[in-house]
Amino acid sequence: MRAKVNDIPPAEEATWGAVLATLLRTHPREMTYHWTAYDKGEPGTFSVIEIADAGEDVGELRAEIEAVVDLVNSVVKRDPLNTMVAADIGLLEVLVD
Repeated sequence: MRAKVNDIPPAEEATWGAVLATLLRTHPREMTYHWTAYDKGEPGTFSVIEIADAGEDVGELRAEIEAVVDLVNSVVKRDPLNTMVAADIGLLEVLVD
């Protein structure tokens, strides 16, 4: 199974990094990932995170990632410097390989 976060804008990089770190903390052996930047340093820069996980329950993986995004975004809302940007769950795609 594969989850893909497409076209992550630079402002959301740190937030999606927090989501990824949380997922890897709870699944250190099951999940692997690749994080690739496109047009690095140019206008229109974005990145893509691809996460591979064993199993075939797309709904379960999607629900887990959505729960982590909700948790991280709740922290974003409490950022005292108001510099963090919420992760856009609409960038997430979960597929069976």
